[in-house]
Amino acid sequence: MTTAPPRRGSIPLVIVLAVAAPLSIVGLSAAYGAYGWPAGLGALVLGTAVLSAGLGRLADGTLGCLAALITPLAMLVAAAAAGNVRDDVVLSAGPTVTARVVDVQRTPGNRDPSWDYRLVTADGTPVPGGTLNQRDQALRIGDQVAVRTAPDGTARPKRPEEIDLGTDLLWSATVLLASSAAVLWIGLASRHRPSSV
Repeated sequence: MTTAPPRRGSIPLVIVLAVAAPLSIVGLSAAYGAYGWPAGLGALVLGTAVLSAGLGRLADGTLGCLAALITPLAMLVAAAAAGNVRDDVVLSAGPTVTARVVDVQRTPGNRDPSWDYRLVTADGTPVPGGTLNQRDQALRIGDQVAVRTAPDGTARPKRPEEIDLGTDLLWSATVLLASSAAVLWIGLASRHRPSSV
């Protein structure tokens, strides 16, 4: 058993992928926020395909297959974290309105069901951004609740106390850094893995 010599061009590929991983996550989040789920899905498919192909080329064999399988899951988790930050930024700049609950729908879940509350303002106008999603069934039809909203409807309403930009930024930065670190690790591991002579 000897150590395989570094492959030509692998260091530039490692650098490109290490930068592309967080950029694709941020791009996915921005596409979804600006243009809706079709654009977000398109960005997810494109980013996943590029990263999976690059990681597969960088680390062929078992390591490459593992990287290609894990990439879509990592992209989804990271995009969710970046999406929370985007929503918090948008809602932090939006107004707080007192809204009335006009409909309650239970969203099924295996362990943690949630409830979606359709809200209207005092004049009967629907609150922009869709429903208020909560983990508990604390509200009933007719109840009043204060929510932060995005007037252009680009983020779902949240209660003011649920907007925690600092924590969401920390989680998002951790995920983005971890994605780059994982790419760098795969690149280094692929350059120094043993091969038979």
